[in-house]
Amino acid sequence: MRKFSYIIILVFCIVFIFGCSARKSIVDFVKEGGLETKGLVNLASANSGAMVSVSQENPDRPASNLIDGITSSENWDQGEGWEVQYEGFYARGEYIGYGVEDPVVVMEQMRNRNDDQNDQSQIDANNPSWRGLRTQTRYGNVDTAMGWVVIDFPEEKIINRAVVYTIDSKKYPASKFGVSDLTLQYWSDSAKSWALVEMLGKGKGKATNSIQDNEKGIINLRFQPIKTQRVRFIIKWTNDSKSVRRGYYQYTLGTIRIAEIEVYGYEKADTTEFEQAKVVSSIRDANAVAEIQTIIDNYIDGYNKKDINMAMASISTRYLRNGEVASDLKNRLEAVFSKYQNLNIKLSNIQIKTDINDATATAKYNSQQDSNISSGNIVFMLSKDSGYWKITSMDLQ
Repeated sequence: MRKFSYIIILVFCIVFIFGCSARKSIVDFVKEGGLETKGLVNLASANSGAMVSVSQENPDRPASNLIDGITSSENWDQGEGWEVQYEGFYARGEYIGYGVEDPVVVMEQMRNRNDDQNDQSQIDANNPSWRGLRTQTRYGNVDTAMGWVVIDFPEEKIINRAVVYTIDSKKYPASKFGVSDLTLQYWSDSAKSWALVEMLGKGKGKATNSIQDNEKGIINLRFQPIKTQRVRFIIKWTNDSKSVRRGYYQYTLGTIRIAEIEVYGYEKADTTEFEQAKVVSSIRDANAVAEIQTIIDNYIDGYNKKDINMAMASISTRYLRNGEVASDLKNRLEAVFSKYQNLNIKLSNIQIKTDINDATATAKYNSQQDSNISSGNIVFMLSKDSGYWKITSMDLQ
């Protein structure tokens, strides 16, 4: 009987310890990932020499709050964390790359760059700003993200985990005020571009390497080890965001609220412990995969929302499938949107193969058109259209 009592007490203690540690990042992400804690440190801290910059500063809640070691939201009203309001034209679902630009604007910029003696790629490297997240048109800017946080390390580090503490308290629950959609990228000096991390443990049915529909206060990101000196957290949606149509574009209102960001890796790492091919993958291939994934996501999102402009934004002018060209596809989609009240397609197990200017993406799909349900495989053919990936064909199997 006494032995049994000891077991009960031991179990209670274990449950208590893990319960009390639920908000401790080293438990949340190291134990979850099955990693040893030896040598693993938070590199995104002011004490480690990290620096932080954000898409929009708030003098009352400076960006420095994001790396000060305070993860709790209990003192949010006393000025903890970073909070900024977003208000503007927003193309939700657009891909994250170099940024889609209006052809007229592109020509003007090309002329300007030819006259500029400075190395434009070096300027971009030193100033990440809104690169790939702000569409430039002759009518003004249209954002493809609500905001971003860039963390710079003093030198290149090998990292494989990150934790984002979005606002979460009894007064401000994450399900109502926290970050919903989030993407993490890393910078490559050799390619002068951002690349998407290769996340591990993606949820079933998730089509991208992004966090979507989050309602929790702690967002864990586990990814393949990479070597970099700079990472960018892209905030694409929050749980209090609202969007309305104003003219051609969506006009979005929302507030980004984040208490703390941690990035874990090795303070002193022997690179021989990792295969270089895994540590530093092909940056250009990673960018291509990231762009293709989000181009497909944009098409699916537009289809499900019955937004013809959003869906067709992912389609190439050279689209051709069994005699059907882009204009025919647009007419067919408009007919489907009018016929059915509820449309929903979900993709899973996306596999992407890229070449220099062409790519193939295969996935499993589940489709619902009102009461009609179907499933199978879908194959997307893509190519670069004026330098940007677009869908040239789709085939259901």
